[in-house]
Amino acid sequence: MKIEIYNKLIKYGRYNIANWVVVDILGSKQKIDEFLQGQLTSDINAINDTGFQLSSICDHKGFVICDFIIHRDGDVYKIIISNELADIFIEELMPFAQFYSVKFQLNEQKVVGRVMNASQSNLSYWCNKEYCLGLEIYDEHFDHDDLIDENEWLLGHKLAKILFLDQKNIKKYRPVEINYDLLRVSFDKGCYRGQEIVARMKYLGVDRRRFSTVITKDAFEVDERIKVVGKTLNFRDIKIFSAIIKNSELDTLIGLDGVINII
Repeated sequence: MKIEIYNKLIKYGRYNIANWVVVDILGSKQKIDEFLQGQLTSDINAINDTGFQLSSICDHKGFVICDFIIHRDGDVYKIIISNELADIFIEELMPFAQFYSVKFQLNEQKVVGRVMNASQSNLSYWCNKEYCLGLEIYDEHFDHDDLIDENEWLLGHKLAKILFLDQKNIKKYRPVEINYDLLRVSFDKGCYRGQEIVARMKYLGVDRRRFSTVITKDAFEVDERIKVVGKTLNFRDIKIFSAIIKNSELDTLIGLDGVINII
């Protein structure tokens, strides 16, 4: 069954993301650019003046420490990250930041997620021909007239195979294992921590596991061959969840009774 069928479940609207915070990156623009480009897996030079970008940082062994969205507002960079990973992000980068006279500051701005029509791609960090995912940042909370719930917000990410790690899953996966090599990593920029290992896994094809979106009937029971990552969503009579699956098990799992699709 094609992914376009599930895109029809997408509902446009806004979701108040209460557990995400905004970290301002402070310092001279040149120094901030140099610092971030040498630490983040993504290429910040690809962000336009008001753009958003999926990104992450790795340790020296290539394991993902935390993930986030970086936003450029003119000469100012903001890191939008889950509350439980914000301190980890700052603690990991602080030893390197001091060499660039860069500082971090948690602010009190509010984060609102958006599921949008594909025509609004200039406001997004991910898009396909059906819909876009984006963010808005406000100085104070206010009610919108197009609110969607958490499951409706997460559905767009499940279908796009976008993962946000929680604290219990940090330093467990390398980018190629969780689709970050396609969404959060630039293989054309210069070095960053773990870059050599990440590139080697990508180009030598040593990944033995695949990050997938699994769609099953509601009664389907997951076994040890499917490692569920993140929240399972229930829509009508189906379940949709992200999972890490061994490549050698894929064909067998797709044929199981109750499995509708593995994307």
